[in-house]
Order: sequence, then structure tokens, then C-alpha cells
Amino acid sequence: MNKHYWGLWALLLTALLLFVALSFKTDGFSVGGLEIKTASFVQRAKERLAPADTTVAAKKGKRRGDTVRVDSAWRAPMDTTAKTILFFGDSMLEGLAERFATYCHKNGHTLIEVIWYSSSTKCWAQSTRLSELINKYHPNYIFVCLGANELYVPDIKNVRKPYLKKILAEIGDTPYVWIGPPNWDKDTGINDLLAENLEEGCFYLSANDRFSRSRDGAHPTRASAHLWMDRVVKWVGDKSAHPIRLKYPGEGIRRADRIIIYQPPV
Repeated sequence: MNKHYWGLWALLLTALLLFVALSFKTDGFSVGGLEIKTASFVQRAKERLAPADTTVAAKKGKRRGDTVRVDSAWRAPMDTTAKTILFFGDSMLEGLAERFATYCHKNGHTLIEVIWYSSSTKCWAQSTRLSELINKYHPNYIFVCLGANELYVPDIKNVRKPYLKKILAEIGDTPYVWIGPPNWDKDTGINDLLAENLEEGCFYLSANDRFSRSRDGAHPTRASAHLWMDRVVKWVGDKSAHPIRLKYPGEGIRRADRIIIYQPPV
């Protein structure tokens, strides 16, 4: 090979070595006072392989310090199919369920309303009623409203947690929404117990809502309970883990397709 080609190969090799050296240089260099920035090959590789940055303020999520982190909870897509809905709980269902029945009628759902007066998580967990209802009606969505009769239970996180776990085990994989009690006083931990043990996107906290109360000072008035249910329904569509079709039905109330009432426990 003549000297001309040897010189050309040497020039190409020198250029290649220079390119490789600059590719791994992260802080640039200066030539005659001119600062030249280089794009590091290693840095570009890291950026390509690194997970996407989740601290994007434009996205909704949980605020931590001065940034907003994207909530990692998985939300199912909107389910537009007709559902068989079991709605069980204590006496708070009276106002809630009659308003919810209006939504169900409008959207083609079947509603089974079950009120057990003065009931609690303990009552439901120690009975076979929930499992019997599930086996009989085969609901594919469940709403619960329990906790109002447990506002003042001492050491509630320990004494009621096994009952809550039993109810959740009976609900199993069925999508559900648990509506917390409409606090009229500070509780001893029922809402914390629910928040800590229910799946994300399955617990509607009612304690901070505003209510007009009936004469007993605890139950919301019928009109206030209807507005409460409106808020719950909006939350189901916007924030719950398992949103379903619940288009606004306008004013008015209807009866559930089936209403079952249990008297207070002895």
C-alpha cells in the first residue's frame, strides 16, 4: 500500500478516535476561547434508557414538596355495560339509595338495596347475610355505606379491622365503592381504618362534606342525602378505580328494583 493511502487511513483513524473521545466527554471543551458543548454518548444512552420523569406539574397527582408526582394507581376504563348493583349498609342508605335508584334506572342498571338498621362492620361480618345476598343476586358491582354506628368505638383500628377484612374477603374481586359515614362529630378512627384498608379509588370520604341534618342531628335530611349521592356518583366517574356509566338523570327519585330491610340487631 503506497504512502498516500497510509496517510489517509491514519487521518481517518485519528478522526475516529477524536469522535469517540468527544462522545464520552460530558462538559465540552474550549478552542481559542470559544466554548464548545458536546452531547455525551453515555449521557444520551442514559437518557434513552431511563424511565420517564414523573414530576410533571401539568399532570394530576399527589403533591410532594414543590412538584406533583403522577399517581401510580391503576384506573379501569369507563365501563358502559349494564350492572347488577348491590347496595348494602346501615340506615344512611334511606336517602342515598332512593337517589341512586334514579341513576340506575337512567343508565340501565339493576339495583338491590339492602338496609340493616343500626348495623356495623361487626354485624355484617358476624352474619351470613352478605354472602347469601351475593350468592343470590350475583352482583357485578357493590356499593357499601357503613361506619356511622362506629364513630365512637374505642381502639377501633384493632377491634374492627378483622370485621372489615371479612367483609372485603366476601366482596372478593367484585368492583366496589365504600361510602364513608357522614360525620356529625369527630370519630375515633373509623375513617382512618377504612382509608388504610380499602383499595385506592374504592373509598369515598364523606366526613368532610357539608350536610343538612334531620332532627336526630346525625342523619342528613332527604334532600341533603340526595346531594350526597350526587357527589358520590361524580366521584365514581372522575376518581374511582372502577368507573361505570352513571349519567345524570335530572331531578327526582325512584325505588330500587329490590328493597330488603333487616331490623336492628338484638
